[in-house]
Amino acid sequence: MPARSVLVSPYRLVENTLAGIWNSFFSILPNIVGGLVFLLVCWGITRLIRRWICSLTARRNRSDLGGLLSSIATISMMTLAVLVAMAIVFPSVSPSGILSTLGIGSVAIGFAFRDILQNLFAGILTVINQPFARGDIIAVAGAEGEVERVEARATIIRTADGRLVAMPNATIYTSPLTIDPVDGPRRDQISVTAPGGEDLGTLIATLRQRLKGLTGVLDQPAPQVICEGVAGPDVQLVIRWWTATKGERRQDTHSAVVNAVIGIVK
Repeated sequence: MPARSVLVSPYRLVENTLAGIWNSFFSILPNIVGGLVFLLVCWGITRLIRRWICSLTARRNRSDLGGLLSSIATISMMTLAVLVAMAIVFPSVSPSGILSTLGIGSVAIGFAFRDILQNLFAGILTVINQPFARGDIIAVAGAEGEVERVEARATIIRTADGRLVAMPNATIYTSPLTIDPVDGPRRDQISVTAPGGEDLGTLIATLRQRLKGLTGVLDQPAPQVICEGVAGPDVQLVIRWWTATKGERRQDTHSAVVNAVIGIVK
């Protein structure tokens, strides 16, 4: 009989443990429901705040800033809501204990999400300082294209061939940046070698006049043809012009200028 009781007691122990868990679940079921209701209410409030931020920034033409701020507000509020919901479901967990755990874990979280946080804060600083706007042409880290939007992680750039480049915000913030405003002209140039001689003045005047008639080349500021140097009997010319086109149209203008110059300088 004693041996039999020893064999049976583990099963009773498991049975008692499962029964205790089951009873504990039903005892905290109201807390679970209360925590879920609290999370749903916080989620609804967060959506309203997100819409308000986006609407406010859109009226001031700062949609990118609104997107970043609304994302930060959503993450912050829902993180706080989850911590409060945990305190509701498990009353034995004190807020001070949660904050202590959060403080210890924040170090590990900071290392794990360093790149994400770095890009996030770089994006915030970028949209606050506004070195460029949507539609501007920027060149950074080997990529050049039109700015479409600034997201939490990256700035989306559309290149001249239609591809989208997601450039990390930290790279844009720390790298040399070339900006061509969408509402301003841009100067372009090429270098050519022309034969020297008495007809050089006529050649320069012909080039200037020919460039003025090309589509995409602005009359003001006027095209320039500058003598840069001498290479034996030849002369190095720099041809500069201003254009308001961008993307593929700018490439078409550049190609038209090159073809026109080739037709004159032979």
